[in-house]
Amino acid sequence: METTDQKDIEMLHEAMQEPAQLARYLRAIADGLEAGQLRLRSGAREVELHPRGLCSFELRSRTERQRVKLQLQLGWREPSENPKDDLFEIVAR
Repeated sequence: METTDQKDIEMLHEAMQEPAQLARYLRAIADGLEAGQLRLRSGAREVELHPRGLCSFELRSRTERQRVKLQLQLGWREPSENPKDDLFEIVAR
């Protein structure tokens, strides 16, 4: 299976699913967040994510003409490839 480079990757999945299947996806996401590793696969494409540290969480709900939309958005920063980039320092002379 092809594992793509982790930089600048977008994976989109849209489908109609029964609520029970969506609940299984959400449980898998919750388990992956707790474990610090999420693997997304679509055909030959695979992306591995590593949520760490503080994560942002956004939830939106909208009802319009009897159509309901619930959006969840999670975000975090990937650790820098150069650990010195993450250092913060204050120097007084």
